[in-house]
Amino acid sequence: MDKKCAVFVGGDEVSADAVDMQFVERSTVYGADKGYCLAKKLGIECDIVIGDFDSSPRPDHSNVITFPVEKDDSDLSLVLNHALENGLVDFQIYGALGGSADHMFANIASLYFLVKRGAKGVIIGDNDRLTLLSPGEYRFEKREGCSLSLFAFNSIVTGLSVSGAKYKAKRITLTPELYSLGLSNSVTDDKGADVSFDSGYLLVIESRR
Repeated sequence: MDKKCAVFVGGDEVSADAVDMQFVERSTVYGADKGYCLAKKLGIECDIVIGDFDSSPRPDHSNVITFPVEKDDSDLSLVLNHALENGLVDFQIYGALGGSADHMFANIASLYFLVKRGAKGVIIGDNDRLTLLSPGEYRFEKREGCSLSLFAFNSIVTGLSVSGAKYKAKRITLTPELYSLGLSNSVTDDKGADVSFDSGYLLVIESRR
């Protein structure tokens, strides 16, 4: 099995169309507390379920790890730590959007947690796809009806270049205060948009309009 991990969380549900089943089938599948219910609804069997089960009954499952309600980690954080300790490095996270704003922000921040540990992750919803990037070169495919937004996350992004998009950039600096500069771009080249940068961390959000 590849070092892939599919995680289901208890935020807004996602439809079956949003789930990359090829990825899931090659993954260790985790349910983060109530996220187990989302996976089950989608016909996906979790390999491991972790949580405090304050928002859902403890599932009748052969591999459940239970934590106390009063703890320092969110259920998603518990899952990610467990997965990283078991050598998983490539994450897709479902059901992490919506719900309460504080939990959603923490879920988005979990992408930074993964990148800082040498892993990569993407949060996938029905209308949104979020990923956090470390310096390098990337390509984003053209998705009809979708915007491509770039934000400096927790740091200054330097040497940012964008091509193949409506609004292009060449080696600019993006800061957290300039949050609107990278908002609502769109991919225009059929081959995709190329994004590269030298330093910092870049939050990329693809949203269906």
